[in-house]
Amino acid sequence: MHSLGRILSEHRDAVIDSWIERLRDDRGAGVTPSASSRVLRIELAAFLDALTAFFLSGIEGTEDSFREVASQATIISSARARDGYTPAQTATLVMSLKPVVSAVIQREAGGLSSELLETLAHLDATVDRVALVTFSAFVETRERLIERQSRALLDLATPALPIWRHIVLMPLVGIVDTQRARQIMEWLLEALTREEAHIAILDVTGVPVIDSRVALHLTKTVEAARLLGAKVIVTGISPDAAQTLVKLDVNLTSMITRGTLRAGLGEAFRLLSADGQAPPSKAGF
Repeated sequence: MHSLGRILSEHRDAVIDSWIERLRDDRGAGVTPSASSRVLRIELAAFLDALTAFFLSGIEGTEDSFREVASQATIISSARARDGYTPAQTATLVMSLKPVVSAVIQREAGGLSSELLETLAHLDATVDRVALVTFSAFVETRERLIERQSRALLDLATPALPIWRHIVLMPLVGIVDTQRARQIMEWLLEALTREEAHIAILDVTGVPVIDSRVALHLTKTVEAARLLGAKVIVTGISPDAAQTLVKLDVNLTSMITRGTLRAGLGEAFRLLSADGQAPPSKAGF
C-alpha cells in the first residue's frame, strides 16, 4: 500500500510547484501570471500540509485531522470570495490538485495496480469532500460580504444630517421597503433626540416609487416623531406620485408636505419662528 501521506510529504515542494503551474495554465482557476506567487504558495502549502497530516493519520484519516484540512480550505475559499473570484474558479483551484497528486502517485507506483486504484479513489473522495467544504465557505463569505455592503449602502442612502439648529435633514434614496422603513424611523428618532431637533425634513426626491405602502411608512414615521415633540416635513413628492396617491385615496393630512427641499426648508424656518425660535436672516437663507 502506497501511503498518500508519505508520498505527499516526500514530494511536497514538487507537488506545490506543479499545482501552481497547473493553476496558471488553467484559465478556469482565475490565477493569472501576475498573481502573487508568494501568497499563493503560502496558501497552497498550508493546505497541502494539513492534507498530508490527514492522510498520515490513517487510510481513512481522522475527523480531527480533517477539521484542519477543512479549516485551511475555508481560509483559501474565504480569501478568494473577498478577492472577487467566482465559485467555479475556487472549486477549480481545489479540484486541480487531483491530477497533480495522481501523476506523482503513478510515477511512485511504477504502474497500475489494485492498490494504486484504491489509493487514487481515496484521494478523489477526500478532495471531493474538501470541495464541498470550500463551496460552502465561499457562499457563506459572499453572503456576509453582500450583507455588509447592503448595510453600508443603507447607511449612505439614509443619512440624518443636522443642517440648522433644531433642524435635521434625512434625504432618502432608493426603494423604501418594510425593513428599511423601520430603519428610517429608528435613525430619524435617534437623530431628533441626539440633535435636540424640533423639526425633521424627509426628502423623498430620490425614492423612485411612492405608493400607498411607502405613504403608510412615512405616516408612521411622522407619528413617531410627533411623540417626541418634533414635526416632520416631507419634501420631493413628484407630480406623478401625487396623482397616484390621490387615486389610491391615501390620506396624507397628518403630514406637512412641500414640493421641493428649498420650500421644505423655508417651512421649517417658519415653524421655528412660530415656536419662538430665532429664524435665520434673509441673507443667510
